[in-house]
Amino acid sequence: MQNAVVCVLLIVLAVVLQVLFWRQAEWPAGGQDSWNHYLYARFAPGHPELFTDQWGKPFFTLIAVPFAYFGIEGVYVLNIMCMAAGGWLLYLTARRLNFKMPWLAALFFLFQPVVFGNIISALTEPLNAFVLCLAIYWLASLRYIPAAILVSLFPFFRSEGVILWAVVLQFFIVRARWKPLIWLFSGTLVLSLIGALVSGDIFWILTHNPYFKAEIENRFQIGHGDFWHYLHAQRQIWGGIVTALSALALVWLLAHIVYLVQKKTPEEKSRFCFWLIAPMFMAFFLAHSWIWYKGSFGSHGLLRVFLLTAPLTALLAQYASDKILTIDIKIIKRLYIAVIVILIISGAYAGNKTPYPWQSEPTVAAFPGEPQLNSALSFIDQQGLKNKVLVHQLPWLNARLGLDPWAKPESAETFYIWSIDKRPGKDWMPDSAVVLWDNFHARRDAPMTLQDIRKLTQYRELRYFPAQDSIYDVRVFLKVK
Repeated sequence: MQNAVVCVLLIVLAVVLQVLFWRQAEWPAGGQDSWNHYLYARFAPGHPELFTDQWGKPFFTLIAVPFAYFGIEGVYVLNIMCMAAGGWLLYLTARRLNFKMPWLAALFFLFQPVVFGNIISALTEPLNAFVLCLAIYWLASLRYIPAAILVSLFPFFRSEGVILWAVVLQFFIVRARWKPLIWLFSGTLVLSLIGALVSGDIFWILTHNPYFKAEIENRFQIGHGDFWHYLHAQRQIWGGIVTALSALALVWLLAHIVYLVQKKTPEEKSRFCFWLIAPMFMAFFLAHSWIWYKGSFGSHGLLRVFLLTAPLTALLAQYASDKILTIDIKIIKRLYIAVIVILIISGAYAGNKTPYPWQSEPTVAAFPGEPQLNSALSFIDQQGLKNKVLVHQLPWLNARLGLDPWAKPESAETFYIWSIDKRPGKDWMPDSAVVLWDNFHARRDAPMTLQDIRKLTQYRELRYFPAQDSIYDVRVFLKVK
């Protein structure tokens, strides 16, 4: 009972701090990606095909629809709920596995920097982290069939879910759980069939996956980086304490190999972490490290993807703490707990370089190009072009102006710049369309460089809005023929 009370208090503290974070934020974490996912959920009821759009993540879109009705702030509430429920489920999992002080699992999850800094957003990772918490709890509770059905849907919460799915597959094989193993394919088969029927493409699950498309088309030249990029950024992802404890847990779990050689059966918590938690984390970490190293699948080396696996590092840290707490010296236990709590919570702020609630600085700064965009919108209005089709590359603008980016072309009020056909004589944009070109998203995401659009003679440059940093420059073009 005492452990449950401590866990509830930690969750309440995390929610309060997230609300304060929200009040100080000028924009959602994740920037344009958050606005984009919000738009999917906001307009999906009017465009049912969006429910099977893999860029929007089908199950995120489905679940976020009622929340998006209230604006992007409604999706913030969804993510806060996912965070709080995930913390509680991790506590229940740690208790089920007989860990000492199981509320530590919630602490290690709620205050990881990658979790703490990305909840006030419309990103898909918090919901995915919650369903991972639920699946792990069901697996720890031996409720294998519900867990298998849920895991079978992982690839439709986020594409990386297939990595976690594969680890659960080997978990069932090792434990000779053949019946749940069959259910592990259920969601993927059903959703693949639905997607194929909607799209008319039997290979929909592959051909409509945005990451496979990015790899095949080689559309985005996003570069690559160091294989240990994520490990170098551990302070911003897991925080120093969780990183150290997780590393210690992985070393301890290697001892499980000795038990296998000697044909001995270790305690269940060790077996569970050895066959499921550690492999999930390592597979996810190594896959993302390799993808960024190779510059494949549209990877941008984003740190926030590890929010998805924050429940895994929380349980690894809990495992290491359990080993440490076996030391039967009360003063050591008390000092350990006090230091851990203080360092974990302060590390959540430090890892995100986030101001504390008593500081007046914004927790998430607005897009630096916003002043130029506002000036450009005012200019468009002054020139009597407000009711013309607006072409741009910022989901935020659609959310702000209430524009439906998936409307039928003949009735659309907006298009993204990537819709402009650069081939001579192939441009189908309506006459008098207004192009709001920015030097960041339009150039990177469309991609449409300034040289590219100036080569399109049917577009005339009307006004230039320079920024102090040229990467946030904004220009307005008008299609004149």
